Amino acid sequence: MLRFTQEILLALQALSNEEEAKNMAKSTKEQFDFLGVKVVPRREATYPIFDRNPPKDGDELAKRVEDLWAQSYREVQYAACDYLFRHRHFLGGQHLNFLKHLIKTRSWRDTVDTIATSILGELAWRLPAIRGKIAAWIRDPNVWIRRSAIIFQIQYRERTDWNMLKDFCLFCANDEDFNIRNGIGKALTEYGKYNPAEVRRFVLSNPFSPMTTQEILRHI
Repeated sequence: MLRFTQEILLALQALSNEEEAKNMAKSTKEQFDFLGVKVVPRREATYPIFDRNPPKDGDELAKRVEDLWAQSYREVQYAACDYLFRHRHFLGGQHLNFLKHLIKTRSWRDTVDTIATSILGELAWRLPAIRGKIAAWIRDPNVWIRRSAIIFQIQYRERTDWNMLKDFCLFCANDEDFNIRNGIGKALTEYGKYNPAEVRRFVLSNPFSPMTTQEILRHI
């Protein structure tokens, strides 16, 4: 374990709350161990450590984040996401597989969506050439990789590549996994804020699940 990771872990363990940990575990269907540290105190404890330990480059950033990711407590992965977001400008196209590894490991919507929309999306905005590589993710057998491909443009707003989003949603239209259907709904609902008529037309003319269709149309 890296010294950086040890500092983060000790700072969070000092704030542990058993009752809160049980409640937080329920939100992820008991898949992860929690310390019971909420977001504000977590950041108050970890941000000073971040300040003292900036990475020198993207490779060091990836090394530290991977070490945090390997720890058992979920709040440590949340801290890893915060640290990664703070230093996302260090990432380049060579780190795409690193992000893919994070998405596939200890996966749930809380970390996957943060990485896909705030880290992967920002990287693909800076480096449009990697969007072609992300496009291949829609055929990946891992559900979280497919979800990430669907939602990575969410923060692009009116600048979303609509043709790409349509293709991804259509490819997964008959997927029965909740996380895929939810991802489709999330992505189309967000883009529907900027192009409601086109999204409505698209949803009504394609075979999305009734629940997904209703959820999208309810918000646009």
